[in-house]
Amino acid sequence: MNGAKEYAKALFLLTEEEGTTEAVLEELSAIAGIMKENPEYSRLLDTPALSKEERLSLIDEALSSFNLMLKNLIKILAESRLARIIPHLQKEYYALYCDARGILHAEAITAVPMSENQLLNMKKKLEDETGKTVVLKNTQDKNILGGVMLRYGEVQLDGSVKTRLDKFEEALAKTVI
Repeated sequence: MNGAKEYAKALFLLTEEEGTTEAVLEELSAIAGIMKENPEYSRLLDTPALSKEERLSLIDEALSSFNLMLKNLIKILAESRLARIIPHLQKEYYALYCDARGILHAEAITAVPMSENQLLNMKKKLEDETGKTVVLKNTQDKNILGGVMLRYGEVQLDGSVKTRLDKFEEALAKTVI
């Protein structure tokens, strides 16, 4: 969205070089969280009603203890009236962070909560298959009836009972008697 990916990549490369990637991730996440909860902040930074000097002064004041590169990027976004992309920037930065650290986020969707043992086994199997550190989240969806639907990256594996029943029903409908 409006350059969020490019800004995130530039910031990530600079912070990797500086050795401040994790600290900037925390700070950027805090800023993005505030912007999501209070959209009026990004509108304030993007409004033409405030002079450039006033906007930059607000940023200096609010982010006085933050990483200088991050603060300067926020100023650039405010000058360009792009403060609204900060949550997208954070998301892209975090994706770059995870990719560089070999972290894979996965979601196991089940009708009922998985046990700790099931989660650990699935996590280990995914780590063995992908060679990455897996962060596995279990969510419930009673509509899948049973089994598990697994999503990670661009992959979706559907072993749900609902999908199996739907395929079986489809096959029956095509059967000529």
